[in-house]
Amino acid sequence: MRTLSAFWVAGESLSYVRNMVMAVLGAIFCIRGSLTAGGYLAFLSYNALITTPVRRLGRMIMEMSKAGVSIGRIREIMNAEAEPDRQEGREKELLPAGDICFHHVTYTYPGTSASVLDDICLTVPAGTTVGILGTTGSGKSTLLYLLDRLYDLPEGCGSITIGGRDIRTIDRHLLRRRTGLVLQEPFLFSGTLRDNITLGRPDASDEEIRRAVAAAGLEETIASFPSGYDTVVGERGVTLSGGQRQRTAIAQMLIREPAVMIFDDALSAVDAETDARIRAALREHLAGSPEGTSGGLSGSIQPTVFLVAHRIATLQDADQILVLDGGKIVQRGTYEELLRQEGLYRSVWQMQTAGTASPERPDDLKEGSI
Repeated sequence: MRTLSAFWVAGESLSYVRNMVMAVLGAIFCIRGSLTAGGYLAFLSYNALITTPVRRLGRMIMEMSKAGVSIGRIREIMNAEAEPDRQEGREKELLPAGDICFHHVTYTYPGTSASVLDDICLTVPAGTTVGILGTTGSGKSTLLYLLDRLYDLPEGCGSITIGGRDIRTIDRHLLRRRTGLVLQEPFLFSGTLRDNITLGRPDASDEEIRRAVAAAGLEETIASFPSGYDTVVGERGVTLSGGQRQRTAIAQMLIREPAVMIFDDALSAVDAETDARIRAALREHLAGSPEGTSGGLSGSIQPTVFLVAHRIATLQDADQILVLDGGKIVQRGTYEELLRQEGLYRSVWQMQTAGTASPERPDDLKEGSI
């Protein structure tokens, strides 16, 4: 951008200086009689005819360089090899029912030497909720991306199993169809709210859409729009606020009813009161899921939920809470158990409550004090 700015400023300046020099010198030559008025006008015309193509050539060369970068990106996608483990016709196959286990998981990003995750051992019973708290760069998102196989765990770096089956042996397409992931910065497509919410299930009924929207705390927001569900959002949901985008993504995930739900700091853009309402609606929605619609967990009514958050109140209802630091699990337990332990969790709790509650009496903690 600095180069482009300097180029355009210099180019425009030289162009105007050239025009001024030609006007002055042409007038002097005409006065002295060394140049006729007709010759002067002809020179100005020829100069204008040759200047425009030359300047356009410069712009074309610049656009060609930009196009070359774009073509390289497109070719990278178009020439990518098909996933070898994609097996067509298996969309109706169920994920293995059972606990999700991380066995001595260690992960290092390609091209780096420091481990993002270091010997993670964790068992998550089916149908339970796990809260994850940690410092920036502690490996929270990486742990869940490995579960969804956005990153593939290399051989010799441990294993992740669902119902005793290594996820590396599960069809990637099947795994992702049965796993819901809501990111902190969700991506919405240019289209209506209904199109974005039903992206994973275009055939969803109006009642299913309403239930998912209510659980995501988006019902009042949609009702406030003149066009309701037919409200058009821009690319990446630019016409919505950060909280509205996050809640739309939550509704988009809930309507699919996946077996595993991952919320990667998906409530960071909403205030504490809205956070509490959404969590209460989610509990009601998940508890009321009819058997057989849990996205593929045979015999399980409730999905397994992973909840990453920086706000302590968001995690307080989890069945177990993990505290990550430096790629390791440094604390684990329930909300009340961790409050009675010295460590990162209690430090974060004290910063967020600012002394409004006593850790010795967590039952006295009120939602409004967080």
